[in-house]
Amino acid sequence: MNRNRSLSIILWLTVAVCASANGEEPPKPNTPPPTPFRSSPNDTLISPVITPDKHVTFSLYAPDAKTVAVRGEWMEFMQSLKGLDLQRADNGIWSLTVGPVSSGIYRYSFMVDEVQVADPRNPNSSQALSFVHSMFAIPGLDYQDIQDVAHGSVQTVWYQSKSLGVLRRMHIYTPPGYDHDATKYPVFYLLHGASDSDDSWSTVGHAGFILDNLIAAGKAKPMIVVMPAGHTQPIFVWGQPLDTSDFEKDFEQDILPYVEGHYRVIADRQHRAIAGLSMGGMHTLNISIPNLKQFAYVGVFSSGWFPGVLENSETKFASALNDANAKKDLKLVWFSTGSQDFLLGATKNTIALLEKHGFKVEFHESGGGHTWENWRDYLHQFAPRLFQ
Repeated sequence: MNRNRSLSIILWLTVAVCASANGEEPPKPNTPPPTPFRSSPNDTLISPVITPDKHVTFSLYAPDAKTVAVRGEWMEFMQSLKGLDLQRADNGIWSLTVGPVSSGIYRYSFMVDEVQVADPRNPNSSQALSFVHSMFAIPGLDYQDIQDVAHGSVQTVWYQSKSLGVLRRMHIYTPPGYDHDATKYPVFYLLHGASDSDDSWSTVGHAGFILDNLIAAGKAKPMIVVMPAGHTQPIFVWGQPLDTSDFEKDFEQDILPYVEGHYRVIADRQHRAIAGLSMGGMHTLNISIPNLKQFAYVGVFSSGWFPGVLENSETKFASALNDANAKKDLKLVWFSTGSQDFLLGATKNTIALLEKHGFKVEFHESGGGHTWENWRDYLHQFAPRLFQ
């Protein structure tokens, strides 16, 4: 007997027996079994749709929702908190077209009846500390676009933090050719900001692609870039005091030794750099200033010691700030912050403190605010200055 026919008969008999047991009339032998799936407009929905003129259409199938809005990083800060309303069609699809949107990489999310959700039709995402953002890119900035050049690799690395007693994660970029040679490379530690994660620099930050493009153009030295997780707790609440000490302990006792024990790095000061944005900028200061003999290059993006922390840091790091020997062979201390950034004052106050103690600081005030648009650009400017 044909195998498919046998399976059909067995399936029919099973359905018939169940129906009989429930007092129902069994189905006729030629009736196909009921399917648990039903089609909906969601099956073929595409979101977002990006047109050549840089307009972006967001869509969400939510037939029972009362309100749907989109939040996104291309908006001004206050507008992004409120979001932009989508309009509902008769088939239950909500949609909105925005633009033109400037070239860049943007994270966004939907607010469905005041509940924040990622776009279920978009597989491109960026992990924050406690949320997964959807993400899209508008090409047009060569330094951060995905180009036809040799590409390095970004690895997800798990390590046991002995200092914190937990398993932790970081992302590590290795340059093109790393897997095919025995070369040792300089190492650059790149730190993220508050509420983000170790995934952020390599997704919305496009760090790997920025390095690929710089290396291919001969503008930056091939290097290993280590992107660790700056948070040591699962939740971050804006406005609460920020304790950075656990991460700094993890960095010094676990991350740095792990990298130098598992990767082909040149483990000396002249081949070691550190930089970070926002919270990561404060991490950078707290790690590098008392350990200047370990780092020849220091970068602070949109950050500094915050008011209240500044005075304590001057006392806490007094001996390091005044150590002339530690400042010797310090190649670069580089700051950049946007003219509209709420941390511009903290940046300038921190630079004044460092200069008071004899540091030579290079400062670039950009346009814009506290945004990934700036931080990708800062990385693009800072990386070529390393290890030259």
